[in-house]
Amino acid sequence: MEQGEQASVTQMELNPQGQTSHPAETIALDQTKPEEVYVAPRNSTELQLTKIWEQLLDIEPISARDNFFELGGDSLLALRLFTQIEQTFGKNLSLATLLQAPTVEQLASVLDRETESAAWISLVPIQPDGDKPPLFCVHGNGANVLAFQHLVRHLGSEQPFYGLQARGVDGKQEPLWRIEDMAAAYIKEVRTLQPQGPYFLGGFSSGGLVAFEMARQLQQQGEKVAFLGLLDTFVPSSFKPVPFRQRLSRHWRNLFRFGPKHPLKMIKKSYLRAYSRTSCKFYQSLGLAWFDWPPQVKRRYVTICIRRAVKTYVPQVYSGKVTLFRANEPPMGWYYYGRDFPTPDDWYDRDPQHGWGDLAAGGLEIYDVAGNHGSMLKEIHVGSLTEKLRACLERAEADEREVA
Repeated sequence: MEQGEQASVTQMELNPQGQTSHPAETIALDQTKPEEVYVAPRNSTELQLTKIWEQLLDIEPISARDNFFELGGDSLLALRLFTQIEQTFGKNLSLATLLQAPTVEQLASVLDRETESAAWISLVPIQPDGDKPPLFCVHGNGANVLAFQHLVRHLGSEQPFYGLQARGVDGKQEPLWRIEDMAAAYIKEVRTLQPQGPYFLGGFSSGGLVAFEMARQLQQQGEKVAFLGLLDTFVPSSFKPVPFRQRLSRHWRNLFRFGPKHPLKMIKKSYLRAYSRTSCKFYQSLGLAWFDWPPQVKRRYVTICIRRAVKTYVPQVYSGKVTLFRANEPPMGWYYYGRDFPTPDDWYDRDPQHGWGDLAAGGLEIYDVAGNHGSMLKEIHVGSLTEKLRACLERAEADEREVA
């Protein structure tokens, strides 16, 4: 419930058929904050959703107006949530629905309005309002656009913001596994909204590679790219290859650094990645159509395709300017990733330009922002990124006005 809103919502009881009956007394969860009230499910859809949320988030009771993200929900839990929604309601919604409908009440309303699964596209209008040029921002390895929620809120209601989610997260369209193909597909959708430039593009992590390729392809099509912002995106060659003996010595050092739990985490990570690859190959060998694969296997395959695309992409020189927003802390969680990912041991030996120096013919601007690769978009640090990104967007917009 919004701050200052009157506590006029009444709790409604459900009969066994899931219909609303007489109103019951409003129950305040916190007597020191009377505006926070518990709103019980008022129909069968809200009741089923509430049970799913309580099981996933391990919180009881959950009010119909509680926010999924404020309760601790993240993209991984969102994936599980929407899998259960599909199993329970038979409707395949985009994960991005949570950005517009983050409460049980709002999500139930979406489900009740949809007679069937809505048509799925990559382009997501996270914040479509405002008079400024829209910013189109590409997903990272997570494939969805939920990571942008805090950034969008901090940018404010005057900045239109559209996310681009990976093909395949709906479980119906087979994912793409080349950066060039992703860029071409996303451009086609962007141009349905904005047929002509100048374009303002961005991308987080591996999504920055896609945004970079989009900028190149748009230029080849004769369009103007006014802004290209990469959110902690690395060209794979910016990290030096690590020989086997050096990797082994790192594992020994990390054993003393983190204790005996470290090798167990490494083994678990390696097993899960190997299992993901094996399960995907198994269903491919059966010759089953993509949409007939189990949901969890399809999700793994989307991530595998993104990683494959990153590995095989060879970026060419871009004639425009590139703006890199560089996290200023080493990525601590990457100690437990596979050898394809850099770790904090690589951090201080990396190319400080993240590999973009020779690829940005129009110049490279670098801004350091608070946090590490995994936290720079989270609420605790996103203000630093927002401040610098907003200034860059305003400067690019002003430059375009002068040219016009």
